[in-house]
Amino acid sequence: MKKILILMLPFLLLACMSDNEKELIKDCDGLAMLYYRGLPKPSKLYKSHCQEKESSLEYNPGKCKLAMGDLMLNGSEVRIKKMFGQRIMECFNKVDLDRFIK
Repeated sequence: MKKILILMLPFLLLACMSDNEKELIKDCDGLAMLYYRGLPKPSKLYKSHCQEKESSLEYNPGKCKLAMGDLMLNGSEVRIKKMFGQRIMECFNKVDLDRFIK
């Protein structure tokens, strides 16, 4: 009986999630960038569903950190996108962009 309950647990957890959470889990790159920004709900989802796959992600918190450093030093959105890809801008919030883009 315990084995059946253990096998059913992941399905029960997925059934309790909202559609928005299910969509977020499908995009681990997006969750990684939201995790870097420190948003609570996406951070929790990232830690529980995506963190173990971090090395295989195109965008991860480490890449966001490198991009933030480059943004702070150079202040060029075009340069950041060229170096790290279009989606890298999701790592930054509006305050970061207003503060560092020249």
